[in-house]
Amino acid sequence: MNSSTKTRGRLIASITAATATVLAMLVMAPAANAAEGAADPAPRVEISAEEQANLDALLAASDNSGDVAVFDIDQALALGADATATQEYAASFVEAGGTLAPTESSSAADVAKGTEAGAMALAACRGKNGFTGYYWFGSQTAMNSCNTQALINGITLAAAGGGTYAAASALTVAGLPAAAVVGVIAGILGIGVAFLNICKDTSSVNAIYLNGGVAGVVPPSCWAQ
Repeated sequence: MNSSTKTRGRLIASITAATATVLAMLVMAPAANAAEGAADPAPRVEISAEEQANLDALLAASDNSGDVAVFDIDQALALGADATATQEYAASFVEAGGTLAPTESSSAADVAKGTEAGAMALAACRGKNGFTGYYWFGSQTAMNSCNTQALINGITLAAAGGGTYAAASALTVAGLPAAAVVGVIAGILGIGVAFLNICKDTSSVNAIYLNGGVAGVVPPSCWAQ
């Protein structure tokens, strides 16, 4: 065997050994990093049983199948929603662009008080509303400027210890199916409201597309309209 052959042999052996070392490092070292990254990819905040019961009644009394969402206060109260939760939901519902069903009951009239100011501000709304479908990143809902601000206000209120009712009504008016509302709120509360403000401020019309996320897999996200 000549010297050049020996040299090539030593070189191949060195490369093989180095490759084996690198592969061993790649196999063993990243395991901890992968576990750390996957520990909680989509944190969520649990909704209490009492709040869930109120939300069930409020969502059941809401109809977002038409061009304008409608909330029936009488039905919500009859289904067991408490007056405070219903009032918070109704106020945000109108602020976000929905309407209230006609009522003749005094209890519903009392709850409806304070929603007129929100109704007068609707002319300034920009962007579009509408549920676009379910994707790998969860549900997607277009939210106009009024709806986006109503959602941000509602999530901020909930994060400060208030109810989730205002946020739920904003999502409902935008067209998100009732079955997805609570999960989306829980996901947003888990990561905070900052990302919504970023998307809103990036949009020329202060409107967003809200991606609801997938529980335990993908956190909520958003795009600017």
